[in-house]
Amino acid sequence: MSGRANQPRDLVWSLENFQSPDNAMKFFEVFKNSFIIYSMAVEKLYCEYSTHLTGPIGRRRMVVLPDFAQYDSIFSHISDAAVTETSIHIYPSLSAGKTQLILSGKSSTDNKLEKLPLKQGLRALKMGYFDKRKIVPILMLGDLREFPEKKLPYLKLHAIDCASLEKLSEFEQKDIAKGAWAKLSQFT
Repeated sequence: MSGRANQPRDLVWSLENFQSPDNAMKFFEVFKNSFIIYSMAVEKLYCEYSTHLTGPIGRRRMVVLPDFAQYDSIFSHISDAAVTETSIHIYPSLSAGKTQLILSGKSSTDNKLEKLPLKQGLRALKMGYFDKRKIVPILMLGDLREFPEKKLPYLKLHAIDCASLEKLSEFEQKDIAKGAWAKLSQFT
């Protein structure tokens, strides 16, 4: 369940199958500490963390290191039953010689794939455009991916249903949701 120095294995993200692990790491760095990271192994959410690229070429890994000094930004007793996949992806796109971040997902009204600039996409996500329930976006092992035909990384978001976190108080549930969206405010 744990890697080196009691590091949960699901906080060590393999980049072995990436054509360009360095690009993936740089892409992730754009969002570092903006998305909450979930560890299923220890049932915790980490709001503050650092990331490091380790391993030799061909065996690259990104290690997510929670900031344990920020104990108030760690939430425990987070059941994996409260975590679900979403249709939401975030990726870079080149348009008119400029790179911009795109958020795409299926509309909750007609199930059509929508592509929006990140700022608009996050606002739409928060308002329930991509899902009828209140989505609290998080990242976990496997959410940093690479398009197979390109050296282009992307994120596939997961969501946490705070209301189903029965071991937490209503205050803690609201704190997670509020904190998750506050961390993303730099993009909205």
